[in-house]
Amino acid sequence: MNLDNNEDYFLHDFSNTPEPATPTSGQTVDFTPASDDQKRKRRGCGKFWIWFFLIVALVLGATVAIRYFLPYTTDSQMRGYVVSVERRGIIFKTFEGEMVSHSALEDSTRVYAREINFSIPSDSLARVLQSYQGTGRPVTVTLERYYGTLPWRGASPTVAVAVEPGM
Repeated sequence: MNLDNNEDYFLHDFSNTPEPATPTSGQTVDFTPASDDQKRKRRGCGKFWIWFFLIVALVLGATVAIRYFLPYTTDSQMRGYVVSVERRGIIFKTFEGEMVSHSALEDSTRVYAREINFSIPSDSLARVLQSYQGTGRPVTVTLERYYGTLPWRGASPTVAVAVEPGM
């Protein structure tokens, strides 16, 4: 029983077969410049991407500005006693302060947050706060609060901007 009606491929003589013609498709290539409609279509697509990336950049810029550079609380004042002022950081050395709230010490019936942690951006302000550290004299510290922290501003989102001796 012969299942293969064709000659064996390896024994077939291919010398008499004609050379294959180069395949051609039904499409022809036109090398003339593109029409105005096609140029306009491509230009519109490019404008879309330019506007898209411009809007994304503006939204990201506004988000970073609001989160890191615009305080959401300004002129907040806390009265209390300075517990510690120390310089912290590996690359960005910033002063960090801690104080006990005056109202937490006066009112023993209500529960208050006893300690307030804040960053001190200027060296002169840190030296003034260090002079009040451990003396038992109350001070009033003006604070700003940010949504995020920056390494050169300190480890706390709360930043001291001014200090006055308490009464």
